Order: sequence, then C-alpha cells, then structure tokens
Amino acid sequence: MKRRERDLIALFNALWYRDFPVIPGHEDLGKRAVWTTHIASTVKQCGDLMGLFTCFESGGRTDAVIQDSNRRAWAKVEWEWIQPKQEKVNEIHKLAEAHNQADVFIFIGYSRADNHEENLLKIRNVWGQLEKPLIVILVTYSYKGKRRHFDHLQTHVIQKNRQKKVRRQPALPWHVPGTKWSALSPVSARMDAPENDSEE
Repeated sequence: MKRRERDLIALFNALWYRDFPVIPGHEDLGKRAVWTTHIASTVKQCGDLMGLFTCFESGGRTDAVIQDSNRRAWAKVEWEWIQPKQEKVNEIHKLAEAHNQADVFIFIGYSRADNHEENLLKIRNVWGQLEKPLIVILVTYSYKGKRRHFDHLQTHVIQKNRQKKVRRQPALPWHVPGTKWSALSPVSARMDAPENDSEE
C-alpha cells in the first residue's frame, strides 16, 4: 500500500469523529441525508489535509473525485446508504468501469452485521482481478426498532481479488475508551458500546 493511501485511511478514520452529527441520547441515525453530508465533509477534509482538491458530482457523476494541482484524478469516491449486496447498488460497478481514470478507488457504505460477509463478498466479486486498489470503508450496524444502530467503522483494501482488513474502530466517538467523548457522555451511552471491541 502506498503512503498516500495509508494517509487517506488514517485521516478518514480520525476525521470521522470530527463534527460528529449526533450526540448520545439524540441518535437519529435513520436520516440518510445527515450521514451523506457527514461523509462528504470527511472526504473533503481528508483531501484538504493531503494538499489535494475534492470535486463533488464530477468525472461521470462520481460522488467525489480527489485531484492534484494538475487536475489529475488521484481517487474516485462513491458512497451509498443501501447495503452493497442489494442488486440496485451499482457504485462498485461504476468504480470498476472507471479503473483507468484514477490511481485508487474508494467506496464508503453501510453493512448490517448479519449480512457483513455477504456484502464484502459482493464487493470483492465485482472488483475482481483489477490491479488498482479499492479502499472499502463500511459502517457496520444493527437495528434498534426501525433505526440503525452503528457498531464499527471497518476499512478493507481489495486488490486482485484479495481482501485485507486494515482497520476497525467504534463507529460512535463516545464508544472510544479514554477519550473526552467517552468521558462527557452519559454512562448509559458508554454501556451501549459494541462487545469485544479492541484497537486494530
């Protein structure tokens, strides 16, 4: 993995917690627009800190293209609220078809815990034997009532039909032990942290 790709992964995972759009006790995680905006903001912050430019809805209607100062596309980025295993989700196909238009490709999505392996398999099958890396960032979740309850933020790299998980962290900042987010949150919110969590 190249340095710029490692930088993007580290920055996205760190900046995911910045300006987080919900707080404990007011977790309206069912609003798709809130999380679309948060992802777009996080992607742009990553580009800014890497000295690159982020252009939205460009390059063939890609959600975002991260470019260098010569307008050369370094990364194409797609995100989707619906699980990848669903037939109507075509974002991975769009990235695969554009594999000669950038150096790296990024998909950011959501994966229900009991469908997680199926979602990863679908992504891996679509990306197939392509040599360029696909960085897959997935928020795993379960349902509480009719709302999604976020568990983890997982990062995988898929390349030439090989998949490697490179990072996992709590999806909600107040579930990160020893942080100010955890210290300032109600005990009930911290008790709701996903089980068997550890730094990876």
